Amino acid sequence: MTEVPEHLLQRAAEARARLAGEPAPSASGSDAPAAASVPAAVTADPTPAVPEEPKAPEPVAPYVEAGLRRKTVPVWIVPVLAFLPFWAIYYVGYLENPPVTGGFAFEGGEAYGAQCAGCHGGAGGGGTGRQLSGGEVIATFPANDEGVAQMVYWVASGTAGAVDGVYGDPARPGGQREAGSFGVMGGFGGGLSAEELAAVVYHERSSFGELDADTVEHELHLLEELVHVVDEAGESFDGASLDDVRLWVDAASTKLAVDGEMAAE
Repeated sequence: MTEVPEHLLQRAAEARARLAGEPAPSASGSDAPAAASVPAAVTADPTPAVPEEPKAPEPVAPYVEAGLRRKTVPVWIVPVLAFLPFWAIYYVGYLENPPVTGGFAFEGGEAYGAQCAGCHGGAGGGGTGRQLSGGEVIATFPANDEGVAQMVYWVASGTAGAVDGVYGDPARPGGQREAGSFGVMGGFGGGLSAEELAAVVYHERSSFGELDADTVEHELHLLEELVHVVDEAGESFDGASLDDVRLWVDAASTKLAVDGEMAAE
């Protein structure tokens, strides 16, 4: 039997397919039509997309809202705040050491200006009399009962009353002052009352002695009590000896100590 070539068989198959209205078979001889791989069309959604509504903002607390409306710190407040520490230091210092005015202190200032400033200077800087300011008065007459007694006696008796030609604290640098080495000072025991003389001593020590506030207050009470002791004894600083003044100062100091103990009970 003679073999029919493959291409003739293919043509015959194609002819039969055309007559039958079927698709032509593939060259591989398969009668099943090749199914075309056609991707499925994506059907568009005709309904338009509805945008999501934005969420309502969360309510703001009243105090937060008030803070947002509040104005910021003005520029001019910065130098004011920078100055406050200096003002506070000045203010506290003023409160810690308030000036004593009126009464005994005022009387002492008046008497000093009239009787002493001509020689020792209005601010105690010295002149024909020795310097009192800068603590010099306390260097000569220390801040204790003995120093107060010696100064009261010196102001009352002057150069003429100097014991053994010297006066003041033996422990002073350079030793005691020599009476008359810086001019002659007259005594004021006869020209001033006991109260005026004690007030002058207080003024010189509190104004020029650079004492702390507690010592100034103590000496104020001591000198006021000294005047009471002298008045009650019917005595005067005029013509009194150093030992007399020491005795009166000691009595005044004891009276203050007793009063302090009674007040503490």
